[in-house]
Amino acid sequence: MTGEGERHDERALAAGLRSAAPWARREFFVAAHDAVYAYACRLTRDADLRRDWTHDCLLRLAAEVAEGRFVYRRPGSFWAWFRIRAPFLVLDSLRARRRLESREITAQTDAEDAPDPPSTDDPRLDLERLEILHAVNACLEGLTNPDQRRILALLLFEEMPYEEIAAAVGRPLNTVRTDIRRGRVALRSCLVRRLELER
Repeated sequence: MTGEGERHDERALAAGLRSAAPWARREFFVAAHDAVYAYACRLTRDADLRRDWTHDCLLRLAAEVAEGRFVYRRPGSFWAWFRIRAPFLVLDSLRARRRLESREITAQTDAEDAPDPPSTDDPRLDLERLEILHAVNACLEGLTNPDQRRILALLLFEEMPYEEIAAAVGRPLNTVRTDIRRGRVALRSCLVRRLELER
């Protein structure tokens, strides 16, 4: 049994989710909720849909770990997998919603008079965003400097200000700024290659 405020390390959390332990599910849902909700916010303005998609995504992620679809390999691997997998599941909810809306419209009107399904987002842009996210994750994992990798992850995925990053990693602010600058150069070079942006 764990204390109310006790937090487990990444390996223990992944093992707890693998065995479907209630404490691990609770801890994971609390830790991951805001990030998943932020993904949902990018795809819809409907507050109810945001909550539904977030809840569904968290449940599916926990189920996937329990089914063995994630294998812990090294520190950082669980949350790296989460950052890649969660946007796909949220996007999957968006697609399911659009299919449902399309069927409802078709059922209410004649096929030749049916208007296009309502859409505030272009699916091609959604897929493009996910491709970019994949490329960023892959390039981040490929950085040889672990300090730069951790600092850039906090900056890009947690959106932490420089001062909070310095406190989180226990390094001077100027060192953090230098690592971010150098890491961004390496990240940009990798993204240019992966996304074929070179002429």
